Amino acid sequence: MPLQSLSKEEHKWANDMARQLNLSFSEEDGDQAGAQQQPEAAPVDPWQELDAMEKTAETLLANMELVKKQSAVFSPFKKAGQSARTGVAGARKDLKAHKEQNAQAKIAKIKENIASMEQLIAMAKSNHTALSGQIPWIREDYQRLAADVPIVESLAIAKKIPSKKCKKFMSIDQEASRLINDAEALCENQEVDAANKLIKTLHKTLQNYQKEVDWLQTLPAVSGVGATDKTYTSKREKIAAAFHRKQDDVPDLEQVTPEVPEKTKVFIESWKRDNFTDPAKRKDLQKRGGASAPFKFVVHTGSMENLINQTGCFAPDANDAMKGWDTICTSVVTDEKCFAYGAFGVILDVPPQNVLVSSPDDIMSDLNIGRKDRKEHMVNVTQEQNEKLLDVPDHVRNGYLKNHLGKFDYDKRQQPVDQLMENTYHQHNEVIISTKEGVQHKEGVGATAPIKIQGIFMIDSEPSPDTIAVQKFNGKEALSKEEKYQLFMQHAEKVAKSLGVPILFLDGESTTA
Repeated sequence: MPLQSLSKEEHKWANDMARQLNLSFSEEDGDQAGAQQQPEAAPVDPWQELDAMEKTAETLLANMELVKKQSAVFSPFKKAGQSARTGVAGARKDLKAHKEQNAQAKIAKIKENIASMEQLIAMAKSNHTALSGQIPWIREDYQRLAADVPIVESLAIAKKIPSKKCKKFMSIDQEASRLINDAEALCENQEVDAANKLIKTLHKTLQNYQKEVDWLQTLPAVSGVGATDKTYTSKREKIAAAFHRKQDDVPDLEQVTPEVPEKTKVFIESWKRDNFTDPAKRKDLQKRGGASAPFKFVVHTGSMENLINQTGCFAPDANDAMKGWDTICTSVVTDEKCFAYGAFGVILDVPPQNVLVSSPDDIMSDLNIGRKDRKEHMVNVTQEQNEKLLDVPDHVRNGYLKNHLGKFDYDKRQQPVDQLMENTYHQHNEVIISTKEGVQHKEGVGATAPIKIQGIFMIDSEPSPDTIAVQKFNGKEALSKEEKYQLFMQHAEKVAKSLGVPILFLDGESTTA
């Protein structure tokens, strides 16, 4: 008798009957037989499965408006969507032709396409969320700079600054304001690529704005330096001087410690050592292959030349040498957001009171300001401007760093560590640490304590497109993952031995290689 093809309804009836018979036999044979032969799960009807997958794919494709404005996401998303649609049609054709095996292969591929589409939508939403989070902070930076506009206008009216300088200042202010408004509009329309491109221009504009504000602060009419031969005495200093003159007449008073503001308490608490990982206990990170558990480190990176020559943070006496640096730039890295400035560096044990600034993005700080021995390392001023900044009395020059750090004394640049990591997107954050002992930086908080190197590390991954672009801009070639490893291991063991610390390999991304 020749084999006959079953209809869709007959096929379903046969499956149901087989399942019922299997259950009956198990019951008759008793518990032992039932234990040996468990009832199989009902087979999925491929027709119904295709209908469900088609609906899922169409639902996902409804996110096209969000995805198409992100070029890195749009191309693979469109390809996966088209492949899913073609696969559904092809699988149905195979089922009608009774080519079950071919249909199942296509169904498996459709599932892969749907999974890819879901991941790409999640990525697109994450990119848009990250963008939305950046703009309020950028506006806050702009408003801080724009606070000096009335001063510029007053000086221009009084003819204490050139009119061209005033026009330049006002032009940058207007340009920055326009760019922020345009970026907000693009973000609201989910135009992520266009907004990110605009924000890069905006960052450059704000850096130029910062240079103008820095120049403004050096003017005698603003800073008071050089404006008169007479020593300026503030009201507070006059009162303090009067108090000291009458000390003999005043009975001894009990010293009162100022109360720590609640915001400062939260900040300090978040930076306690218990919130960070001890690298000596992470054996999984002391070999290549990735982390087996979460981690959180404060890291400071050095140059390739530092590593090769064992200088800077890789020097045998680095723990003592750092005490003379006043401050250093560091970053917080975790297993989820491991973004560092350089590919090689050290892991630090940092007392919480030593944390001065914590920003989710690079603030281009000039920690060498006022230092004659480091004048070639300035970031935001020209050589000519820096020479003028250094050509002042020592007490003025030595106060530059304190004034510079004071510019970052507001919420965006004073974030508790968990908030810092939440707001860190696709690039290294910047955390400024005091390396000098015995200095009280925050009201009611104890003086700074020594920091210590706990480990050395390398970013064990291939260079990203951004890293390659940065290296190319600097006239260098980005090292591959294996090239970095070979170079690192030529010198790392000697450095680690001299410092008495472990070597760690972190899977992440570095701005430079």
